[in-house]
Amino acid sequence: MIRAGVGQSQQQATGQAVEEAARQALARAGISRADLAIMFFTADRAGHARDLVSSLISTVGTDCVVGSSGAGVLTGESEIEGRGGVVVLVVASDAVIGRPFIFEPLKGNETHLGASFGEFVAKAQDKKSLMILLPDSYNGNPQALLQSMADKAGFHSVIGAGSTENGEAGATFQLCGDKVASNSVAGAYLSGEFDVHVDITQGCQPISEPMLITKAEGNLIYEINGRPAIEAFARLLKGPLAEDIRRALMVLFVGLPADRRENSVAPGKYLVRNIYGLDPDKGVLAVTDAVSEGEAMIFTMRDGQCAREDLGQMLRRQVQALEGRTPAFGLYFNCCARGNSLYGIPGIDSAYIRQALGEVPLLGMFGGYELAPLGRANHLFAYTGVLALITETD
Repeated sequence: MIRAGVGQSQQQATGQAVEEAARQALARAGISRADLAIMFFTADRAGHARDLVSSLISTVGTDCVVGSSGAGVLTGESEIEGRGGVVVLVVASDAVIGRPFIFEPLKGNETHLGASFGEFVAKAQDKKSLMILLPDSYNGNPQALLQSMADKAGFHSVIGAGSTENGEAGATFQLCGDKVASNSVAGAYLSGEFDVHVDITQGCQPISEPMLITKAEGNLIYEINGRPAIEAFARLLKGPLAEDIRRALMVLFVGLPADRRENSVAPGKYLVRNIYGLDPDKGVLAVTDAVSEGEAMIFTMRDGQCAREDLGQMLRRQVQALEGRTPAFGLYFNCCARGNSLYGIPGIDSAYIRQALGEVPLLGMFGGYELAPLGRANHLFAYTGVLALITETD
């Protein structure tokens, strides 16, 4: 049996906030101590690192704890953006074994760390497992981490998000046991008798038909469908976007195949990547990923209404996959460019999840990027929400 609960607090004193959130979580789980606790917190709390970890460990009754800073935090009840907060998930179960970890430094060490994770997973040979990764968004290359892990162990599901902050701290923070660090990757390896249901919702929706990149080098797109790439981009610039290129680059993106072998940008099969530069004279677009000739692509737009519709579709898929089972708990990794900045009002994602799933213990954070499986590979996502639901095995 899996017993889980979540709690949250916005108390000003960090130690008191952690204790309040943890006590709420324990009470809702109906337990006096946890086997595992996960805590997400806004970066202002890291200035009191000792209070952060000591209050958590003493309250939940275990040092098997892991966590990360986020631009915001959330539970199934509400989302905390633009102000300080702490959220805690506690789990007590002989069906879920949690092994928290933290490694530093992350920057320049991604390939080695990924290989180490892969070796551990391969040796464990668990039938049911889930890797949660919380890397520092300001340091490191998450794609190299995922690729190195896959090279060693093949495909094993990874979920998580880049630790981040609201721009005031200038650093992100990762937590494990009694340690708080930066330029590190924290996480937890979950194994045991449980099922995991992972799905994603995209904040950027297609606004073009699939096209082909016909000339490219590195991360530069020279031609699309045999014409200068800038021409295809320019056709999207209408109204206010045509008058302000900077604004256009904040809402228009490219979608590239999640599986380069399948080379499809059908719904749910594309990765959103920023356009970070353009050269009208040469007709070139620069994007934040490597591209290749013959690769499919689409243009996408960040749009709140379409994002709501996609969120609803994802939740319907999750409900169908559950087949009447109630999740023991859930984790939701939301992009820091979603939330209030996308919808214009706070709390949309948590409200939709609560409406679809009921009062499931849900813990989440707003990250700098998102990590999740799509097909038989793990990917780096942007402008995306990743929902992982853990259920007891029948």
